[in-house]
Amino acid sequence: MAKLSGISQIELIAHQSRNLDTLCFRGEAPLAHLALVSQADIFDQVNNPNGLQRDLYPKHAAEVYDYVHRAKDPERPRAFPEVVLNVRDKKVMQMDELEDGSKLGIKIFRMRFDIDKMKDDKVSVSRVDGNHRLKHAAGDDRRDPLLDPVPFQLHVSLSREQEAALFVDINANQKGLDASHLQIMQNRLTEEELEIKEHLDRWVTSKLTKDPDSPWHGVVGGGSKKGARSQNLTRLVNFVTLQTGVKKTLSKSQYIRDFTKPEVQYVIIKNYWKAVKHVFAEEWANPKEYLLLKNIGVLSLSILGGTIIDRCVPRSKHRVEDMIEYLNQVYSRFDWSNKASPSDRSVAGMSGNQAALIIAGELAAQLSEHSGENLIKDMEKLLQQAAV
Repeated sequence: MAKLSGISQIELIAHQSRNLDTLCFRGEAPLAHLALVSQADIFDQVNNPNGLQRDLYPKHAAEVYDYVHRAKDPERPRAFPEVVLNVRDKKVMQMDELEDGSKLGIKIFRMRFDIDKMKDDKVSVSRVDGNHRLKHAAGDDRRDPLLDPVPFQLHVSLSREQEAALFVDINANQKGLDASHLQIMQNRLTEEELEIKEHLDRWVTSKLTKDPDSPWHGVVGGGSKKGARSQNLTRLVNFVTLQTGVKKTLSKSQYIRDFTKPEVQYVIIKNYWKAVKHVFAEEWANPKEYLLLKNIGVLSLSILGGTIIDRCVPRSKHRVEDMIEYLNQVYSRFDWSNKASPSDRSVAGMSGNQAALIIAGELAAQLSEHSGENLIKDMEKLLQQAAV
């Protein structure tokens, strides 16, 4: 593995085009070639205050490379948006019009880039958009060059201000993908076995939202609004919030890990939330008036869930009724009303992970101790529930 080197000239073929009121040249070329002919102009308040690009995120650049480098899958096609470049120094490029497009009424150009004329300390061809896609594209000591073709949009002699304007328009005006929707789509596209192995929290969360027997069915972002209305809820809970909560439960609980079957772990977590909905029935059914289904409530009760599960499982207790007994002990500790006056019982005004830890700790302190034998796995009953 090595960087693509020994190339003194790169040739691109493009047709003249217009993008709104901007003249540009469009075509396709190997990623490695586009990487060789362009450079990133990184903004630095001290050393490069007129720079364009944000700091590079190494993890993101590596993920982009892996995305292109992975094996082709006809069921999962890959695609990139256009890489946008601007030729600042016309001396590094020679452009000749070809006759091929005259019959079609378009102008086609051959562009030859002289790599030897591009100095390391100067940006001759700026990466207006696509720096992360091009960072590793030419290869290095750990990566092969990427020769897969991608579309490009080339501008010539835009000013720094015009470049910056395009950069802002491209990055600021696009609607970012909702994080919950992204997690739902990734769950859908991942093989279940791999999902369980690498993203158990997401797998459990997805099942909680799809299982008609789950209290979260139809009330989580990305689910059916009709399902929310059927439970008298007017506000959908964020998928990522619930996923974060499930992750905290799995991390907090010691005994749930002893169940090697994820279906059993799922049933235990589902039973816990069914118990929560039963005990906090008023708060669950009226999310406009209470904070239970806001981030602070979901995270606090998720952490508490790990504690309650660890009290139930060693005693071979895993039914909803068993968990209700514990939750009844903590019910009166806090007032979840969003209009409650500040006090040691009020949750209003509290937010963030640290606050969730404090609330969960206070709730756990209300639990009475139980003596019991070591871990008893009632696997058969749990598997029967999982099968249902």
